[in-house]
Amino acid sequence: MKPYGISGDRLRRVREREAARFAGMMSKSQALHERAKASQPCGVPMAWMMGLYEHLPMYVTDASGAWFNDVDGNRYLDMNQADVASFMGYGTHAITNALAERASKGSSFLLPTEDGIVATELLAERSGLPYWQFTGTASQSNMEVIRMARVATGREAIVMFEGKYHGHIDDTMVIELDGKPVHEGRGLARGSLAHARIIPFNDLDALEQVLAQGDVACVIAEPMLTNCNIVFPDDGFWAAARAMTHDAGALLVMDEAHTNSFAYGGLTNLWSIEPDVQVIGKGMGSGFPFSAYGMTPDLAGLCEKYLDRDRAGQAGLMIGGTTHASALGLSVARVALESCLTPDAHDRMDERGQQLSTGLADLFEARGLDWTSVNIGGRSGWFLCKDMPRNAQQAAYSLDPEFTAAKRLFMATHGVWEAISSAGPAAMLSHTVADIQVYLDVAGTFLDAICGSEKQ
Repeated sequence: MKPYGISGDRLRRVREREAARFAGMMSKSQALHERAKASQPCGVPMAWMMGLYEHLPMYVTDASGAWFNDVDGNRYLDMNQADVASFMGYGTHAITNALAERASKGSSFLLPTEDGIVATELLAERSGLPYWQFTGTASQSNMEVIRMARVATGREAIVMFEGKYHGHIDDTMVIELDGKPVHEGRGLARGSLAHARIIPFNDLDALEQVLAQGDVACVIAEPMLTNCNIVFPDDGFWAAARAMTHDAGALLVMDEAHTNSFAYGGLTNLWSIEPDVQVIGKGMGSGFPFSAYGMTPDLAGLCEKYLDRDRAGQAGLMIGGTTHASALGLSVARVALESCLTPDAHDRMDERGQQLSTGLADLFEARGLDWTSVNIGGRSGWFLCKDMPRNAQQAAYSLDPEFTAAKRLFMATHGVWEAISSAGPAAMLSHTVADIQVYLDVAGTFLDAICGSEKQ
């Protein structure tokens, strides 16, 4: 019996049964995968697409709203939306129209457009940070922000919280193991280990101690943890952390690649955090790749003072990229902010998120499970315990690999897709009341299967 009250043997039987069923649904995907292995490592265009799953990924043909179809004719309700990179929904007319119109007139010029001004004015209005820059991904934004913090402070170290994810860059792909910083994977520069400081979330004493060393350039964090289910900050945590960080001469960076979808203007706006930098990623949920980061006037001054000029003799601040701030990306950003990410839209996501979390909690209670579920905006989660976690170590309890693997396979064979096992389901802009009920119905059937009350 698992600590959370489910039989491990039953979980394994459900997983094995659903794995066989899923494989039987994937004949055309299997054929495409075999063909792809001759020209793509692991048979996929990005190896991570195989690393994410314990099974073959399906090959997608098309999508609309919250649903997508695969080459075998299977239809799936997407409750993860490509890790929120498509949380506006598939085929959103405002976005597709903007892309088509801008592409027909030219996509990228390495020159500015008026769309970018409108987009940054709207971002500044929502965030309180007056100056903005665009990159291609949140990873690239975080890399540029860390460089900026090092120039601003003259220091090297960065503080991160256990359970974080700040992109695939050397400086942030560090965890602590047996009291020492180690890389999360291969190919990362050894020198980056010396600059990483990893501490528990919600631990102000640990933050005070690491800042007291006097070598911290910035504290980079999500407003709440989202890569290990969801973990809320304690009341008053960010106000205290911001004061401590500034008193120590360091910068506070809010990485809202995920959490920008949780509230209008992100959690930075909802919780009045007042960071020095706010990072927004995943194309703001449009499905188009771009990222942006906002900053204070002082940091904007660094960009101007240390301009990276296209001539020898001047050492500039190393930010920018040939395809960053493309005309195409700026047009999508403008339309997303003007037409899609409105207060009314976020209110609808809140309602669907409440429907999702309340529905899950009711399912747990009806089966005598001492579990809980909450939401922040559209995002919810399965918590296999009564109390909400305060840090990544406590959150790990609800991310038992056998449970998450069985759940994902069961949901997939029943027409629901949850791509990221640690992310939890999310109700987004395209989800309807009926869509959320579909998810809850399948979730109830899964619970019956693992609790032993499944109808044969």
